[in-house]
Amino acid sequence: MRKRIINASIVLSFLSALSISCAWMGKCMPKDLKAENGANMAVTDICVKPIETINDVEIVENEVETVGNANDEIFCDSLETLAICVEAEAGNQDLYGKRLVVDVILNRVDSEGFPDNIEDVISQKYQFTTYWDGSMGRVDEPSPETYEAVRLELESRTDDSILFFTAGNYNTYCIPAYRYGDHYFGY
Repeated sequence: MRKRIINASIVLSFLSALSISCAWMGKCMPKDLKAENGANMAVTDICVKPIETINDVEIVENEVETVGNANDEIFCDSLETLAICVEAEAGNQDLYGKRLVVDVILNRVDSEGFPDNIEDVISQKYQFTTYWDGSMGRVDEPSPETYEAVRLELESRTDDSILFFTAGNYNTYCIPAYRYGDHYFGY
């Protein structure tokens, strides 16, 4: 697993936003998530858990470095993967355009026709070009605007129906919905 350094203020604002949508976020987490005592862990335990200096998290000069396999690392990694994908797919779009790309991914997680977690949706074969061509790996850190797009969509979806987007033209596998910026969205 690649180690990342994440700005602590971004993580803190992310976690505070997540307390609003913890019920939905359980879908992006592994189904077998367990607490240290072996009990099933409630999503709210992770959403409201403050960042501390413990064995698996080291706070250094306003940055957090994740070095262990803590449950909140799994949770934050999923959200970070979402933000990286959005940055790679829509980094040149405005906030609204980024929000629509977030919607496509989150709507797929909610749809029975796609995998039920963020990482599997993004890595599904032939779905997100930036995953398969390595563009996501070249994103150093998503922009603050991209993190904001993710946070806003976790609070309230802009479009809870769109499942597809492409650049240049509508996807042949969808019902065309609308164009926004450089992307064509569909159902």
